Amino acid sequence: MTAEQNPCTFRPGWDAADASFIAVDPAERRYRLVEFTGLFILMPALLALRSVHVPFIALLYSAFGICLFLLLRDRTFNRSHLWSPSAIRNGLGRMLGLYAAGAFFLAALVYRLLPDQFLRFPLERPLVWAAVMILYPLLSVWPQNVIYRCFIFHRYQCLFTTPNAMLWASALAFSWAHVIFQNWVALAITLPGGLIFAATYMRTRSAFAASIEHALYGCLIFTVGLGQSLYYAATLASHQAR
Repeated sequence: MTAEQNPCTFRPGWDAADASFIAVDPAERRYRLVEFTGLFILMPALLALRSVHVPFIALLYSAFGICLFLLLRDRTFNRSHLWSPSAIRNGLGRMLGLYAAGAFFLAALVYRLLPDQFLRFPLERPLVWAAVMILYPLLSVWPQNVIYRCFIFHRYQCLFTTPNAMLWASALAFSWAHVIFQNWVALAITLPGGLIFAATYMRTRSAFAASIEHALYGCLIFTVGLGQSLYYAATLASHQAR
């Protein structure tokens, strides 16, 4: 299948400055709208009800495996988007500058509003904290970026016909996935994060670049004292206790 034969693909070269796309098969577009709704809206909502208790790592890697399989079997997908570490050079200064500002703001916010939680994790459990700093980027971050950046940008671009719409679709799906943690803080902090990571992927077309940024912010959240909001086992235990 060539790019011209794909019924749901922007023409080659699409980026934030060029949202032109080829004619879309209406039936295929309706199918992918139903698919997107089921996978990224209804499924997280059902999982948040805890009717079925599934380990987070099983959820993540099941979704990752399906998305990666669909991407790799699609000949119109550019596989370099799954990695491309050299793309990190594109806007590295911007990425680090934004991170520095975000880190200062988030740390100040937690220190002001939740002083008892500020830096509690690394101070009270330094070995566990160090393990999280290593394992979280290695085991969790890249699969999430394959799902919420590579897969959503490629498969559903016919549904979201402008760069801004594509950006928000990715960010909202990423944020809504955190409804399984059953707290508003998880949704509030992952929406701006989703926008930042989607913008980086849109600019670089590199899951590696988005993953580096994602890992920086994720480790920051665990460090400053908001990690409990993104810890699936804790929310599951709380639900069972009720």
